[in-house]
Amino acid sequence: MPRIYDHVYPVFKLTANNIRRHPVINLISIMIISIAMLMLALYFLAYINTDRVVSTWRSDLKVAVYLEDDLSPESIIRLKSFCLDLDEVVHSDYISKDEALSRFKVILGKDSGFLDDLPENPLPSSLELLLDAEVADINTVERLARQLQRQSGVDEVVYGSYWLRQLFSLLRMVKYFGFIFASFLSAVTVFVVASTIRLSLFARRETIRVLYLVGATRRFVVMPYLFEGIFQGAVASSIALALSYVGFRYFKFWLQEQVPQWSIAPMLEFFSLSSSLTFLLLGTLLGIAGFLISSRWLSRD
Repeated sequence: MPRIYDHVYPVFKLTANNIRRHPVINLISIMIISIAMLMLALYFLAYINTDRVVSTWRSDLKVAVYLEDDLSPESIIRLKSFCLDLDEVVHSDYISKDEALSRFKVILGKDSGFLDDLPENPLPSSLELLLDAEVADINTVERLARQLQRQSGVDEVVYGSYWLRQLFSLLRMVKYFGFIFASFLSAVTVFVVASTIRLSLFARRETIRVLYLVGATRRFVVMPYLFEGIFQGAVASSIALALSYVGFRYFKFWLQEQVPQWSIAPMLEFFSLSSSLTFLLLGTLLGIAGFLISSRWLSRD
């Protein structure tokens, strides 16, 4: 144990001295890395929660099949049976004209009084289809809608094609463009760490030369700068994680207050404990990568 302590303590002491002697450089580096890591955290949050919202909506994706007026009960049963035989459909509910009107009154609330003055119920009966979440992508839904539209007795098929297409497009954009964006931010972080360590090496080049002359091993000279890179990456990722949590809580509160009719806010979640630790580990690994790039300057020449 004392032998390990004798080797480790001088390394940590040199690391602390390096950081203390160059506080401005380290502070600026941590700030820049924190900004890059914050943007990286926000991207991960956007992707995770967009995917969660899409998955939730996909599991509750419904198609409304509006029926022609005066359709016989036998025809309705036939259509419902046809829908249930489709692989994409897991459940089907028949909504009568009266039930549709009752639902509409609930939606309108206190403004629904005018509906009682109508000479007849203008709303059509319909079949409400719940789709299988595993196959409910935009192409499948559109193909299903065309297939249903061709059936006798069907007046119109409604499934929110515009917002559904936009939703899946958003998920694809976040996924593919976000990967490029995340790679760029990771590269920026590595570059900043490498540049900081390189500046520190340049400032202490004479000290490093003396250490080599008195017989110091390359490992002894290198280790303080490795820990400096780890320190910068770990501190910056911790700051980024804390700031992203504050921003996430504020955004979720704002969303719930400004658009309470949307059911999105309760679906949003911050990183789990394991994801948070993984993010901190990522920052640390990027710090190590920055050190590895700059370590070629630590030669005996």
